[in-house]
Amino acid sequence: MDVATTARGRAARVGALTLRVGIGLSVGALLIATFLRLVNVGAVYQHLAHLDLGIAVLCGVTFLAAYVVRAMRWRFLLTPSQVSIRRAAAIYQIAVFLNWLLPIRGGELAMSLLLRRSNRIPVNESLAAVSMDKSMDLLPAAGLLVLMPFVGLRLSRPLWLVLVGVMASVCLGVGFLAVAARWRDTAVGLLARPLETLVRGGARDRVRPFVSGFIDTLMSLIRRPRILLIAAAFTVLALGLDALFCLLAFKAIGVNVSLLVVLCGYTLFNLSFILPSLPGQVGSNELIGLLIFSGVFRVSRAAVGAMFLFSHLWTGILMTCSGLACLSGMSLSLGSTLRLAQDDEDRQEHGGLETR
Repeated sequence: MDVATTARGRAARVGALTLRVGIGLSVGALLIATFLRLVNVGAVYQHLAHLDLGIAVLCGVTFLAAYVVRAMRWRFLLTPSQVSIRRAAAIYQIAVFLNWLLPIRGGELAMSLLLRRSNRIPVNESLAAVSMDKSMDLLPAAGLLVLMPFVGLRLSRPLWLVLVGVMASVCLGVGFLAVAARWRDTAVGLLARPLETLVRGGARDRVRPFVSGFIDTLMSLIRRPRILLIAAAFTVLALGLDALFCLLAFKAIGVNVSLLVVLCGYTLFNLSFILPSLPGQVGSNELIGLLIFSGVFRVSRAAVGAMFLFSHLWTGILMTCSGLACLSGMSLSLGSTLRLAQDDEDRQEHGGLETR
């Protein structure tokens, strides 16, 4: 491999990432300006001035606990591969931090790369568990659709688009699994052909074995209902913790909101994370929060604005500290983790998709 070519490729990727971050922050500044025009800044400040620190700490503990539960769900989905609870929780938290920090959703790939580094589990096998783990977070959307006629929800057009998009993704995934179960080679071809156009050189010959291993692992997972039921139970627990986090966040600024509102509202809010996000989700959290909790559930704009300003800053601190602590615990830094992904990309371009 030509060192100069590799260096130029990495420099180009760094430049592209820097450009995306710059554009993202500029868009974020516009979103923040829009948010400030929609709320009474004085009323928002009054809510924040009476912040209950004890409830805020409990709110932070609940937020982190929800991700620990999701990490345990992922760990079960990796069965029969054995991963310690501590390792699974650390890798999952690093992925959450990367997804929050970067203008690309690379945390899922980082989970598989870190697991390969620490436990020697092939990427195409662990990616199947990652895919199933993320699909579990879409299940509440189906539950919300069932509940809507009974709770009288009136969604705006943007929220309907998000909800319909999520359900379309679920149906597409179910359809792909049905094809894979009946016509495995057809499913391999459907997934491999687009990937073959993205890689060069000898790596192209390894795409189909890679995809084949991914699909075999995914289908093996589908055939283990006990594991899937345990994962579904973890999903319900995580959803409950999300609702409790939202309830405590409102209480921390002195606002009481019903459990049904936070359960439905925060479920909708979580679904927004399937959309492309800005670095640090700057501005987008606050506007989406207003769209859902004020637009749908009629909670006052000042209360919603104060809650999301507080929770955005607080959870950002928590994700940064926990993510960096987990990286340190695995003898990694943020830079080395990003280089791990870049090195993997180099191997793919020059001949190295990994299979068993």
